[in-house]
Amino acid sequence: MLGEMTTISGLRKQYKPEKVDVLFLAESPPDSADEELRFFYNPRQERWDHMYRSVMEAVFPEFEYHPGEKGRWLQKFKDQGYFMIDATDTPINRLSDAERRRVLYASVKPKLSEIAGLVMPDTPIVLVKKNVFEAFNTPLREAGYNVVHDSFLPFPSHGNQAKFISACRNCLRA
Repeated sequence: MLGEMTTISGLRKQYKPEKVDVLFLAESPPDSADEELRFFYNPRQERWDHMYRSVMEAVFPEFEYHPGEKGRWLQKFKDQGYFMIDATDTPINRLSDAERRRVLYASVKPKLSEIAGLVMPDTPIVLVKKNVFEAFNTPLREAGYNVVHDSFLPFPSHGNQAKFISACRNCLRA
């Protein structure tokens, strides 16, 4: 597990912009049972990558998915000042809803400290997924941060990709 977290951290750092202009806060990196680490910032992993494809389509209207181009699009994401972090760095996708909530609420205070080192209060922040919105919306706003939407964005899978892309584009236009 520690090796995996180091890999996740290293992959994320590789695509961190010098100045974060828009911050996405997602739930957690997915638990990876595959040989290839399933993670937004892994340029070699493209299978079942709904988050990557939907975020790129929301941010870049010209985006078209083609196998083998993930690294190029991640670099463009970085170059444009976009950055995604997770509410918790521990994979929680296989936990019950109640346990996910517990982990997310426990991560609010340390994650606010991390966010303070990444962005200015007026930097747009996009919260991805209902449980992340519920745990982080109020604490971020009370701390003076700019959450750019008033209701949750669905996780972009299970038929919610178009809803996510539309809602995300609306947030980014604001």
